[in-house]
Amino acid sequence: MPKLAYRLYMLFVVSWFLHLPARVPFLGVLRFDLLLLLIISGLILTASDQRTDARVSENSTQKYLLALIFYVIVTIPLVEWPGSVLKGGIASFAKGVVFFFFTVRLIDTEKKLKAFVFVFLSCQVFRVLEPLYLHVTTGYWGSTAFMSGDYLDRLSGSPHDIVNPNGLAFVILTALPLLHFLCTLTSWGTLFYLGLAPPLVYALILTSSRSGLLGLVIVLLGFFYLSRHRVALLASVIIGFALIVPNLSPEQRDRYRSIFDDRAKNAPTVELRMEGIKDDVKVIFHKPFVGHGLGTSREANVNIGSSSLLAHNLYIEVGQELGLCGLAIFLCFMGSVLTNFLAVRKALEETTPRTSSFLLALANGGSVWLAMNILFSFFSYGLHGYEWYLFGGLSVVLNRLSTEQNHDVRAPKKLKLLRVGPDSKLRPDGGLAGSGSARGRAPAS
Repeated sequence: MPKLAYRLYMLFVVSWFLHLPARVPFLGVLRFDLLLLLIISGLILTASDQRTDARVSENSTQKYLLALIFYVIVTIPLVEWPGSVLKGGIASFAKGVVFFFFTVRLIDTEKKLKAFVFVFLSCQVFRVLEPLYLHVTTGYWGSTAFMSGDYLDRLSGSPHDIVNPNGLAFVILTALPLLHFLCTLTSWGTLFYLGLAPPLVYALILTSSRSGLLGLVIVLLGFFYLSRHRVALLASVIIGFALIVPNLSPEQRDRYRSIFDDRAKNAPTVELRMEGIKDDVKVIFHKPFVGHGLGTSREANVNIGSSSLLAHNLYIEVGQELGLCGLAIFLCFMGSVLTNFLAVRKALEETTPRTSSFLLALANGGSVWLAMNILFSFFSYGLHGYEWYLFGGLSVVLNRLSTEQNHDVRAPKKLKLLRVGPDSKLRPDGGLAGSGSARGRAPAS
């Protein structure tokens, strides 16, 4: 049962990220993702491992997430729009949360973790290369942005994907840190990474995502901080910068310049974003303690604020939907995920001999991802997404596996007792000689 649930979870990951029901209409009719979710949940419930349950329940990350779920349920009668919570908010939230529980329950060995990370990263890379291929071969963009009476083409996800340009930038920034640390564990992996990184960065530039560019800066700073080859890394960044900037279109240069230059044509969109954030914050204080209800950020902004969009800021989104109390719990959950990754890094770096280079590389990549996402969350929603819950689950799995391996390394090895015969005597080299000597060997004739 556990093996079947794990394999179905891998299939669920592929179907979820590559949108198989949209690509294969028959799977859409079957509600394939929902069907997999129900089957996996049933298998987990019917084959619960008490030992695994106990280990997971001890982790503070799960405690904070369970507290958040409990808080959402008990405050339904107190929120502004409880009907909206019951109609769609809980279902949307559950689709993200399942990644945490499936991950911590089904991934219990390093081998399974390696396979899962490989499948996850393969899906993210495909989601980037597919629209990039369409762009190169057919001129596909997928999205545009308005800028002072003109429009700027921006690369978004493929026609089968649902991510806008900022979402595609986030997919790239999710893949890059993990690829950087995991691929460089081997020579062939390093060559693969060196060939893959330029197309990923090129696709990021084509999104014209300002938050994506800021996120890339954080990722590169993380690489530099954790790298043992800082000179080579710095040289690569300088060369890449020298190659990319001259080839940017005037519109792309202006958009990126608007981050720090209020004279750029795209600067008004930055000002509009800042004004929107201020207005979204005011909406929080219309229902400050318990919020307007899970999944009601857009509804609250339409009825109380001046926007028709949900808050493009994770922290404001949580504040609007769950109130300041819910925001405090969610921040504790985020903090526990960060603590897990940092604790794993510290434990593995201090272990001699090193137990697993893979676990340390994943912990390094996850730490850089967390730093990037903490910043990116100021420009993007995410309470109902998979990101924090999947990486929260990975942090728990990493913590568990590293603890087990460190315990195995530090545990004293059992000494084998030698069976000594009555005629045995000590040899000059410290061994035993004579009849009935070590391990019951027959005496030499």
